[in-house]
Amino acid sequence: MSKTIYMQQLGRGTRRCPGKDDLLVIDFVDNANMFNMPYSLHRVLDISKYQPMAYVLAPENKRKLDQDMLFKGEKPEAWLDVPIDADDYEIIDLFNWQNSVKDMISQIEFVRMVDVQSETVDRYIKDGKIKPDLSVPFGDKRTFHYFREESVRNIAKQYGWDLITPQNMADKFMKFIETMDMSFSYKPVRLKAIYEYMDSNGRVALPDVVDYFIDFYEDRKAHGMIAEKPNSIYQKGGYTKKDVEKNILSNPFKRFEDMRFLMHCKDVETVEVNPIIFRKLTRKDWLHIVDVCDKSLEKYYMRFKK
Repeated sequence: MSKTIYMQQLGRGTRRCPGKDDLLVIDFVDNANMFNMPYSLHRVLDISKYQPMAYVLAPENKRKLDQDMLFKGEKPEAWLDVPIDADDYEIIDLFNWQNSVKDMISQIEFVRMVDVQSETVDRYIKDGKIKPDLSVPFGDKRTFHYFREESVRNIAKQYGWDLITPQNMADKFMKFIETMDMSFSYKPVRLKAIYEYMDSNGRVALPDVVDYFIDFYEDRKAHGMIAEKPNSIYQKGGYTKKDVEKNILSNPFKRFEDMRFLMHCKDVETVEVNPIIFRKLTRKDWLHIVDVCDKSLEKYYMRFKK
């Protein structure tokens, strides 16, 4: 049930009218898992304690009387006469995981804070080398992990991982480019496409990047050169623009995105250089990036001449 519908139903019950002294809310939540976060009166009001037969909300004098009688094992005077026996229900877990994690760092954010790949963090968690401060199961196969900021810093220090901050992000970006490893030629081609078409805010339309990729690899083939490895769509041919787009947004783009260097906005189909980085880069920096990309491509394609 959506929160809007639940609140509407609750609102109808709380309307005042002559002769109405109490409202009984029956929340059926036993079949919902933790991630679905079923709405209940306790969750809406952020009340963590559940006590059978006790008021959830009431004037202070009525609540005190209610609690005193329950403490003595007596039935409260305001007990509603409804056909529900005490044996028909049990105490439920009201753990509100979203409130618990609101000041914590998710695993995705963790990856963006450290100079390592998401696969590394995921493997360390599975192997027990990294222990999250809170883990929330989602169904049978997925679990969301959360960390306190202090824990992230301690883990990074333990394994010698550099933290990525707004202060060092531009330097990390430049170092990442200068030392990039290449299984394919896609990284430097992507960076050259961004430089070619980006606007004054560091944004480039994804279709322009797609066209740049097609022009780059088709031009190589037209001049009798190898476009890419035999298993690459650019070497095999017969690809569509959608195939190229999928290729651009897969690895290694994910690595750029993990480290918050580049961002993909699906709504307007753009690729954007992180504004923190873009504001710090000069024209000289960009020319250096292009030069590094050209040299990396030259070195990469030398492999095919051996």
